[in-house]
Amino acid sequence: MSSTPSGSSTYILRARLPRQILCEGRSIERDQFFDLLWAWFGSEEGGLLGIHEGTLLSEEAVELGLETDSWTVDSGEAPRERDWMAHQAESEVELYFASEALALGARDSLVEAGTTASFSGPFEQKNQDWDAEWKATWKGISLGSDWSVTPPWEEGKNSAEHISLRLNPGAGFGTGTHETTQLCLHLLADAARGISATTPVEQRLSGLRVLDFGSGSGILAIAAARMGAMVDAVEIDPLAIDNARENASLNGVEDRVRFHLSLETLDPKSQYEVVLANILRPVLVEFCDHLTSRMGDRSSLILSGLIEPDVTVIDSVFSRALGIPTAEVRSLNEWRAMRWQR
Repeated sequence: MSSTPSGSSTYILRARLPRQILCEGRSIERDQFFDLLWAWFGSEEGGLLGIHEGTLLSEEAVELGLETDSWTVDSGEAPRERDWMAHQAESEVELYFASEALALGARDSLVEAGTTASFSGPFEQKNQDWDAEWKATWKGISLGSDWSVTPPWEEGKNSAEHISLRLNPGAGFGTGTHETTQLCLHLLADAARGISATTPVEQRLSGLRVLDFGSGSGILAIAAARMGAMVDAVEIDPLAIDNARENASLNGVEDRVRFHLSLETLDPKSQYEVVLANILRPVLVEFCDHLTSRMGDRSSLILSGLIEPDVTVIDSVFSRALGIPTAEVRSLNEWRAMRWQR
């Protein structure tokens, strides 16, 4: 929890907190201590702007036996009760204050209360215009001969063989920088060439339908729409859909992309010439029948979000469902994408 600092600097007070903390002569848990901090210093007079409760990477959680995979994937959201930091005997916490004087006052009050924690600081952190800095550094990315991704504040270049996608980074996954997104875009371009190689790229999917499952920022749905397709994009996160709608408008395809919160809202009879899903393995396996049943007699299925050990599992599950011996596999660094063609 935090509020926006009003000054030009924020002051950070660092604390090493045990799991059980002695304060004012009583023992309380770390989470209770955080509540106490907000009660004491959370007002304008107290100056507490935010608390960073510590960081534990998923890889570290695996090493400590708190997770069985180096990522956690759910059909919906990660379970809210998962709290890796709660298991740590000691946590490095940062408290953010509006002024140095207020940070010092809070530290002195906590010491006087007999708090069993070691404090350091406060340390000054200059407040920055992160949006301006992001715009100054992010100019877009070239993805070879087929695609490039350009932010709204830059001009993209299109041609008969190349599409520049305009994308405003936001809540949804997929800015074109991740390998899985790039692999899907390249396989989508190949599928479109297989359908109509002699027409300009923005007409190659004209009159066809595309399903993008787990659409995130909307980049794949928008790419298909830029090639002329009518697209159904499915995404469970309403914030990501809001971001994707904005991106569709930036690309002038808002009338060709329809967004849905689940597959159940689609017309049950709808068939698609291209089905896309850039999600990790467990979700792909879970929704195999839902995705393959949406394919027509001459359809492409493009899946990504995979690493090498996933390929055998996904190939077995989907090839069996489709009655196709095996899939085409593309690689980019550690990531893999697969394509089946009927």
